[in-house]
Amino acid sequence: MRWFSVLVSVLALVALSTLGLATTRTAAQEGTPTAGSEAIAAMELAPGVTAEVFAAAPSDRAPDQTVYLARFVFEPGAEIFPHSHPGTTILGVQSGSLGWTLLAGTAHVVRGAAAGATGPAEDLTEPGTEVILEPGDAISYEDDVVHTARGAGDEETVVLGTFVLTTGEPLLMPVDMAMGTPTA
Repeated sequence: MRWFSVLVSVLALVALSTLGLATTRTAAQEGTPTAGSEAIAAMELAPGVTAEVFAAAPSDRAPDQTVYLARFVFEPGAEIFPHSHPGTTILGVQSGSLGWTLLAGTAHVVRGAAAGATGPAEDLTEPGTEVILEPGDAISYEDDVVHTARGAGDEETVVLGTFVLTTGEPLLMPVDMAMGTPTA
């Protein structure tokens, strides 16, 4: 098995930083790490929107794909620019309210997914459609989906994400901006 998780994480961080996205540490991570652990850097994707990549590992079942585990935090009213992801995405809202707007493609919402619901799925196909996802709701989609997201409530919104993405590609691809893998 090829273990490129550290390299892929670094490439993703480099790709995001080349967009001028600041890397900061969250207050919870400013404490002294325990032996053998590293503090996880929070990347500011847009004003009031941060991302933390907790893990990345290549997939034996999906050749040339890397599986990522990430957490996103949206401050109230903070919005991320239109973008896509180079593979399969599933997001679950942990707390707060997430406004998610489809710009292209098809996405699938499952209300109450955290409580074990598997459907019926609400298919989003009409560009411009916005859904408000509450704690326990999930949304999934493929690489043809272009979307935006925002903190839709009066409190911070926390979203957990799992991604199965093309190895070597950045986690996030802004619309109308070429995002190749950085070269030495």
